[in-house]
Amino acid sequence: MKKKALTMISMVTALSMTACSTAPNTAATSSTAVSEETQASEKASEAASASGKYTPGTYTGESEGHGGTVKVTADFTEDAISNVSLDLSVETESIGQAASETLVKEIMDAQSADIDAVSGATETTDAVKRALQSAIDHASGTDKSASAEKAALKDGTYTESASSFGFTGDMVGEVTIADGKIKDIKITEETDSATGQWFKTAEANLIPRIIEAQSIGVDAISGATSSSGAIKKIVAEAIDEAGGKSDEWYNAPEKSTETVKLDGYDVIVVGLGGSGLLSYCAAAKSGAKVFGIEQAAAIGGNSASVYGPMAINSKNLAKKYNDGKDYIDADDVYKTWIDYVGTDEKADVIRKAVDESGPALDYYMDNFDFEFDGMEGGLIGSFVRTDWDKEWTVYTADENNTKWYVLGPDHTFQFTRALDKAKAMNEKNDYMLELKGDELITDENDNVIGVRCTYYDGTTYEVYGKSVILATGGFIGNEDMMKEYLGHSATVIGDMLAKGDGIKMGQSVGGTTYAMGTLPMIHISQVPHVIRTDDLTADQKAILSALAVTTDAPEITIEGEKWGGDDASGTDASTGLTVGIAYAPGFMYYTVWSQDDIDTIRTKGLSETTSKAIVNFVGNGGELPEAGTPVEDIDKILKVGEDFNDVLSGTPAELADKMGVDVSKLADSLGTTADSTDKFYLVACSGWSYGTVGSLNIDANMNVLKEDGTPIENLFAVGQDSEGVCNADGKAYSPWGGQAQSWTFVSGKIAGENAAKLAK
Repeated sequence: MKKKALTMISMVTALSMTACSTAPNTAATSSTAVSEETQASEKASEAASASGKYTPGTYTGESEGHGGTVKVTADFTEDAISNVSLDLSVETESIGQAASETLVKEIMDAQSADIDAVSGATETTDAVKRALQSAIDHASGTDKSASAEKAALKDGTYTESASSFGFTGDMVGEVTIADGKIKDIKITEETDSATGQWFKTAEANLIPRIIEAQSIGVDAISGATSSSGAIKKIVAEAIDEAGGKSDEWYNAPEKSTETVKLDGYDVIVVGLGGSGLLSYCAAAKSGAKVFGIEQAAAIGGNSASVYGPMAINSKNLAKKYNDGKDYIDADDVYKTWIDYVGTDEKADVIRKAVDESGPALDYYMDNFDFEFDGMEGGLIGSFVRTDWDKEWTVYTADENNTKWYVLGPDHTFQFTRALDKAKAMNEKNDYMLELKGDELITDENDNVIGVRCTYYDGTTYEVYGKSVILATGGFIGNEDMMKEYLGHSATVIGDMLAKGDGIKMGQSVGGTTYAMGTLPMIHISQVPHVIRTDDLTADQKAILSALAVTTDAPEITIEGEKWGGDDASGTDASTGLTVGIAYAPGFMYYTVWSQDDIDTIRTKGLSETTSKAIVNFVGNGGELPEAGTPVEDIDKILKVGEDFNDVLSGTPAELADKMGVDVSKLADSLGTTADSTDKFYLVACSGWSYGTVGSLNIDANMNVLKEDGTPIENLFAVGQDSEGVCNADGKAYSPWGGQAQSWTFVSGKIAGENAAKLAK
């Protein structure tokens, strides 16, 4: 089936990867801490009538799930749970959140926390059970404090495993118990670090905190929640094997209530991903006193796991690879860009994005020791113009150019080296990790004078300065904003900390937005829920992926309409190129397989096209069988795929019910009738995204603009917090290879220099 490319984005592009308790005289309670509120709850519970099990009212419990704190709010009569609601907003939408309805039903039926795990959402289920039990304990007056005696543990070293972010195998660890305490935790096997730096961040920070607190209720490490969750799961399993009850080990350390004030800065940078740390460097080089704020426990953000930036006519690269000559027509790039966005409203910004692309790289190469490879023979060329064969360069990996992640070269050492050099330029310069920027501080005239932040231990920091640069990475991790501006959330490979904080901060002081409807950066097609467990072998996982990404099957949208032909959005199975899936409703579609198709695969194997599909985009899966080789275990593959919400099966009526679409429309798309009893299999193919594009509206100086078009003089936005100005509503972001990463250099340099200039 021949497909027309609406936009082509390469497989090797820049990837990265509350409720309150309302019981009488009772405030919100938590399963992870003991507070005055908890004591109040206990006193209320003690007053329960002798005839009932519970003190009537509403109680809330909390516990750590896969992605963060899960909350369960339950209403109690004297003898029963009358209603329950779950806040699973931190969990994966189509796995953890999708389990909500099932979990609520099981809780109401069981009238207890003794419920079965939902397939594919074990961590979420466990967190809900713990949180619910906390609420039940409060309601019944049996709440257990952090000091309550735990079940005794048998000393020894216990080897456990847990699924994590790694795509090719479980994380394995050894937990040593001595004198009834957690003595040591060692991770002996993991594949998380094959995709980026984040596992090492979790290992270095989380393990000491668990041992010090003697609790697995400590917060996950920001930026590494999956790795953190796996480490906690390993410890929990060890506690249980040692004869303890892991649910007793989720009490969290008490949070700090201290406020610390830091002042005297010229420039405050909120976010130290690519654009933020480049802003920090430029401001420091310009003589400013700079303070950096980073929510994650490591710098780099998504920029730590990309291939590299667009580099138009870099003098350094031209000298190295092109005899010192310009290697691309900048005017041609500019014209193509303006034609693509369809407006010259931001022509001055786009002109800078083009003309400053190469010089910005040269600036950072000359002043902060950045290194790049490529250009020779077009190592990575343009997605859309074959004659732009030297437009995209690649970060040099480690000193021996040997360490590569699945998603690109390991170049975080370059970021660290540059940031350390910038920090040393002034004794006042500093930055903090695990510090989240919450809101802008303004004076009585509404002028921005600083940033209020929260440290991981609960301490509030107020950082004061003359200008602020917002670099928080867009809003891909904010489900509400995704649905507001784009209609759907997206499958994310990258930084889930990007929750639109910078955009909201800018709006809070009168800043406006631009092109918020630009489609997210979709780089690859794959099943939406990569199976990280051993429910399938690597080769079986590859087959499931092939059924999703092949071009050799009809396609339908999540709305039940035909997708394909001139509107095709699939993946070119021979090249691995994603073709326009960003334009599909929900950034996803289904390939359609009849029962006859599946029977054919079982007896005669995959087609030639499907057997050559590119499926291992992040090392997931094994080898595909040759065309014509029977796939006798196809039923098991589909069943596990269905357990993980990668596959839907049933008659047209059953599928329509599962999808929430009109059965007649769906049946027509399937080529059958609404009353057909034929069985179909729909294999989900999702566009994986590492970031959004719509942003705050900025001018060519990177100043955030007000409604009347005038700048907020001391507020700047860079990277994905400002990239909308280079794009257009309803379109994929400008599809030149490395353009988004190039913008981090261009916007970072301009904002850093202008913020420093303003401070002077």
